[in-house]
Amino acid sequence: MCDDEKLIDDRHLERINRFTSIETGIYVEGELLQFCETKMFDNEVGIFLPSAFMDMKPEDVKRKYFSEQRPEIIKTNKDGTVNFSFSMVEREIKPEQLEPVIQEFYLVLKRFQPMSVCLEDGTELDHDVPFAWMEFISTALDDNLFNMLIIYPVGKKLLMVMFNCPFEKRLDWSRCLDKIRNSITIYKACNDPAGERKKNL
Repeated sequence: MCDDEKLIDDRHLERINRFTSIETGIYVEGELLQFCETKMFDNEVGIFLPSAFMDMKPEDVKRKYFSEQRPEIIKTNKDGTVNFSFSMVEREIKPEQLEPVIQEFYLVLKRFQPMSVCLEDGTELDHDVPFAWMEFISTALDDNLFNMLIIYPVGKKLLMVMFNCPFEKRLDWSRCLDKIRNSITIYKACNDPAGERKKNL
């Protein structure tokens, strides 16, 4: 490698290492992603997502999610290859139940998608909003997908967040997924007259 090429590589690496947080932005696939808080479910939940992501078009939702039990909210990038989906289900669990519940979800997944492979899972019980997560590979029509399921107890409900992207892009996205899943905030429900921010359940 010549000196000019090394200088360019060093500058590129320095630039990437400088942008490593939600506040500064994070480089993913060579693009600097900026983040903003997205509130959902009547402003009860807030999470930081790439600001360029948008609601998936209804026709794309029907094409990509065959089941009638589709996620309530789906945010996607410009070409629809990277997605975050959000669902709130009626299920009250305690933080100490997060690990067995995420394992339960994987058993259900294996019944419906026998070819799926779990890569890693874990829990963050000391976080302001405790959560559990699981990474797995699934097979799409023409590609393998990298997926991450994250579950958060929200009062008497359970928030399910699913991320997916093409498998070959997983390393780029893994750098910011940890930041995103830790950026969750639970707010008091809109009909709560106090309207105070609630970070501990």
